[in-house]
Parts: sequence; C-alpha cells; structure tokens
Amino acid sequence: MVFLPKQTPHDLTLQRAEIAIVENENSKPRRKYLGMSSIGGACSRKLWYSYHTPMTETFDAPTIMRFEDGHRSEALIADRLKATPGIMLLTEDDNGRQFGVEDFEGQFRGHLDGKILGLVHAPSVWHVWEAKCTNLKKFMQFKLLKADLGEQNTLKQWDATYYAQAQSYMGYTGLDDHYLTVCTPGGRDWEAVCTRFNEVDFEAIRDKAHRILGAMAPLARLSNDPSWYECKWCFYKDHCHGIAKLSA
Repeated sequence: MVFLPKQTPHDLTLQRAEIAIVENENSKPRRKYLGMSSIGGACSRKLWYSYHTPMTETFDAPTIMRFEDGHRSEALIADRLKATPGIMLLTEDDNGRQFGVEDFEGQFRGHLDGKILGLVHAPSVWHVWEAKCTNLKKFMQFKLLKADLGEQNTLKQWDATYYAQAQSYMGYTGLDDHYLTVCTPGGRDWEAVCTRFNEVDFEAIRDKAHRILGAMAPLARLSNDPSWYECKWCFYKDHCHGIAKLSA
C-alpha cells in the first residue's frame, strides 16, 4: 500500500485573501485597444478576437500572484538602476504618467517601462528600457542565447512577442536602442541585452497591426487543429474552432 503525505489544510485567512485578490483583479476594466505588448503574438486571429470581439478572461489567485511578482520585480530593478551612479532612468513623463505611444487614432497603443541613459557601453545614448520577470528555465534560455548569439541577436530569438514590443517602442519614440533587463522573481538573478532598431521589422509590425484593426472578419487561424499546442491553451480556442468556424 502506498501512503500519500497528508495535505496540509490551507489557512482560512489566506483563503479569504486569495478570494479578495481574484475579485479585485478581475473587476479591473480591460483595455479597449490593440496592445504593442501583444502584437508579436504568433496568431493574428487571436489578436483580432482580442480587439474586435474581446471576452473577459478571468485569472485564479496563483496566476495573479505571478503577475504581481513581475510588477514588483520590475519596480525593484528600476530602483536598483536609479541608485546606480551615472545612470538616469526615467519611468514617468513630465506629467507623472507612464510613457505612452500610439498609432491609428489610439487603437494601437503601448506603455514603456522607461527611458534610460548612462549605460556603460553607450553612456550618451538614450535607450528604451523594458523589464521582464521570468521563471528560472526561461531566464537560463535567455542567458544561453546571449552567450551563443551575442546580445544584438538574443531578443528576437528568445521571445518574438517581447521583440515586437521593443521594435514598436523604438519606432514610435524615435529611439534607436532598446535595453532589456530580465530577472527571476524577486530579482535575485538578472541579466540584460541591448537591441538595435530594425526599420523593416517595425514596418512589418505596423502593417500587422493595421491589418488586424481593419479586418472585418476573423483572420486566418494559426492552425486548424484545436489540439495544436498554441491553440490548445488559447483563451479563444472554443470561440475560434467552434462558433467562429462559420466565419473563417
């Protein structure tokens, strides 16, 4: 007979706190524009749904707490950089708001984590600054790619969505350089890469956004197989492969 370890009952106060976490997060208004943070996603049909026929996606407490890890780690990294001699990191504009960029009459928008000056390799060049918090596995992939490919080629190979976000922010701010810091939750491990502006890639991203915004019907599926790994966990899977199938 196999004896399973006893499950420790979850603390009732923490249960109540988790209920509040879920209620507070899922009651926040959802954005009504196509985001530059997601434009690099592989499936244009999913992006079309998210803009034209959005459905409210709810998250459980563990997922929301992972989001919180990211937000708080970003703030920690910003504080560390601001405290570094020679570094000027701006995380707000002159009105005390996050730096924002937009196109297509505000239908395509993005919000920068900041702008940074004083990097050791280019002390007089302003860079777009973005901070990402990832799990250890993805963080190690990032470091290995940087070692193998060099930093200018790392971001595009590591994460297409983050790369498109970086190119969008550079293109719309007029800055030619991007500085990405990546850390594990809590900021215990961190690394960074710089990426140059690529006008060809930027124009392709802008054209993609224009196509998604202007399409009157759902765009082509990434796969017609709902069990395809990128479709299997998609929030719009049933909508895309079910009812919406008639309009494909």
